[in-house]
Amino acid sequence: MPSYILPTPSGVASAFTTEFLDIAWNSWITVQEIMLGLAIAFICALVTAIAILAFPTLRRTLMPLMAAAQASPKEAIAPLLVMWFGFTMLPKVILAAAIPFFPLLIAIVVGLERFDPKVRLLAASMGAGPVRTFLSFRAWSALPSFFGGLRVGITLAAVGAVLGEFIGSDDGIGYLVLSASRNLDGELLYASLVILVALCLTFTAIINAIEGWLLPMNKGKVQ
Repeated sequence: MPSYILPTPSGVASAFTTEFLDIAWNSWITVQEIMLGLAIAFICALVTAIAILAFPTLRRTLMPLMAAAQASPKEAIAPLLVMWFGFTMLPKVILAAAIPFFPLLIAIVVGLERFDPKVRLLAASMGAGPVRTFLSFRAWSALPSFFGGLRVGITLAAVGAVLGEFIGSDDGIGYLVLSASRNLDGELLYASLVILVALCLTFTAIINAIEGWLLPMNKGKVQ
């Protein structure tokens, strides 16, 4: 079978060594896009979740709109982002933030809604105000949901970053995959895909490690 269809493991390993600098540089670009996209998505989802829980009318208005936006194909707006912002990192970061935003929002809302009313009364009896109650009790009790959302969001952020690189980019793992496919370089193509999977697994392991450190009682439950 031709190597551009199914390369041998030794060929893929050889691509890692011969193209190491190129793979490392493009991987670093994609890592930045994923990290920035996930951070922006989480912050926006957290702010939106707090607003939704504080104002029920806002929830009835925004949730259907955001669900519809999540269902719309992100491939349709990717070329527009490239046209507006050029071949910069910004379109990829926007896509890396847009795709995981709604799953993160749902995870955060579910976590915050599970706040035990008895704990709320306990916090009030201790003289804690709304801000302190949220930071010391409500947000802390919602951490398992937060981390569950992050585990889903990190893979979706990677999808968004690579999608943006497919549409228009001159660096990143997505660009490397496209370049390898155009040159019928199966070894480099598979090496790039292996790196992308390894990045997602590494990010997930980091999230699991942070959750195990902050919530040792849940350590055995982390997948």
